[in-house]
Amino acid sequence: MIYKLEVTRNKLLNLMDMASKAVAKKTTNPVLSGFKFSVKDNNLHLYATDLQTSFHGVLSNILFEEVEKIDNELFGEESVSADAVENENFEVIETEEENNTLFSPEEIKTDSTSLKPEFVVDATNFVDIIRNLNYENINIYIEGKNIKIIAGKSEFVVPTMDPEDFPEIVPNKVEEGIFTFEKTKLLAMIEKVIFCALKSSENISKNLNGVYWDFREGGYLTLVAADGYRLALAELSLDTVNMPPSFLLSLKSMEELVNVLKSSKTENIELFFDGSRVLIFLEDDKVEIILNVVDAPFPDYINIIPQAFKTKVIASTDLFLNVLKRVSIAAKNDQVKIEIKDSIMELSAKSPDVGLAVEELEVDKEGEDILIAYSPKYLREAIDHIATAEVEFNITSESSQTMIKPVGDDSYMYIVMPVRLQ
Repeated sequence: MIYKLEVTRNKLLNLMDMASKAVAKKTTNPVLSGFKFSVKDNNLHLYATDLQTSFHGVLSNILFEEVEKIDNELFGEESVSADAVENENFEVIETEEENNTLFSPEEIKTDSTSLKPEFVVDATNFVDIIRNLNYENINIYIEGKNIKIIAGKSEFVVPTMDPEDFPEIVPNKVEEGIFTFEKTKLLAMIEKVIFCALKSSENISKNLNGVYWDFREGGYLTLVAADGYRLALAELSLDTVNMPPSFLLSLKSMEELVNVLKSSKTENIELFFDGSRVLIFLEDDKVEIILNVVDAPFPDYINIIPQAFKTKVIASTDLFLNVLKRVSIAAKNDQVKIEIKDSIMELSAKSPDVGLAVEELEVDKEGEDILIAYSPKYLREAIDHIATAEVEFNITSESSQTMIKPVGDDSYMYIVMPVRLQ
C-alpha cells in the first residue's frame, strides 16, 4: 500500500522550525533524533521529543490519497545512484509495474479518513531536504520503510524508522485544569527572568538550571530564576483563585517555549499541568508544547528578598545604562565601583591595559552614603530589563543583596550580590 501526501513547503518548514529544538541532539535511541509524522482525518501531525521537551503540531487539510498502482520509477533503482545508496543508507525498492503514467483517476481511493500512515524520519536530513527544494508544493509518498519526496524534478528516497518506537508524548487534558494567559504578557515575563537561570545542568545544580513557576494564593503567578549570585522575579495577576501546584521547568524547556511563542500567531495560550508534565496549547497555530517538570526543589526565594535597606537610590534608567556601558570598557577585572554621596552617583573602573574610567550622574538618594562594587555584566543585564523611565536601587550593605526594580512597577525585581572591592 502506498500513500501520497501533498504539503506546502513553507508551512511544513515553519512547523519543523518550531519543533526542531525538541529533537534530541545526542541520544542512544535514534528514533528520538527524528520527527514522527502521522496522518489523521486529512491533517498531518508532527511530533518531536528529547524526553524532556516535546512538540506536537498540525498541518490542517492536506491532500492525502492512497495509491494502488504506480510507475516503476517511484521507488525504483533509477531514483538514486549506487553511490547515494552507499553514502546515505537509502534503501532501493523494486516495483513490479512498468508504465509512464503516475496515477490514473480510478487508481486513487478518495475515502482517506480511515487511513493513518505514520513514519519517523531523521529530523536534520529531512529539514535540509525540504529547505533546499525550489518548489512550493511537495509530494511525499510512503511505502513500507521508505518515503519518496518529489518537488518538480527533485527526487529523494529516504529511509524511515518504526513509529511504534516513538514515545507517546501528549497528556490527556482535563477542562477544569486549563489556565489561559495572554501570550505577550507571559513572553515578557519569561524574558525578564530566563537570563538569570544557571547555565549548568549538573545534578548538583539542576534546581537552578531552569525557571520556577510559583502559583500563589490570591491568583498570582510568579516566575523566578537564579544562579546563586543573582535572582530575577516577575509577577502576573490571574483571573482565577483555583491555582495549580507550582513547578520547575528546565532552561532548555524554557528556551524551546520562548522559541515557539515568538513564532506563534496565537494571542491567548492555554496551560495544563498533570502533575509531571506541562502542556501549552496554541490554538491558532495548532501547536502543543509538552514540558517535563524538573524533579528538584527550588530554593526558598522569598527569604532571599531583603526587607530592610541601608541606601535607596533612584536614577534615570537610560542615563545609568549609558554611563555603565562606557565605564565598563575599563572593567577588565569584571568590577565596577559605585560610590554614592548625597545626590551624586560615581561609577568607576580600571585595568592596566585600558586605564581608568570615571563618570558621574545625579540621583535621588535616601539613607547613607556607600561605596560598593558589582559585576558590570550582572548590572547591565538587570537594567536592560527595566522598562520604566527610572530605576530604583535598594542597597542592604556592601556585602549583602541589592534589590533593583522599576520605579512604579512592583511586578518585577532583580536581586544581585555585590563583589568584593579591589
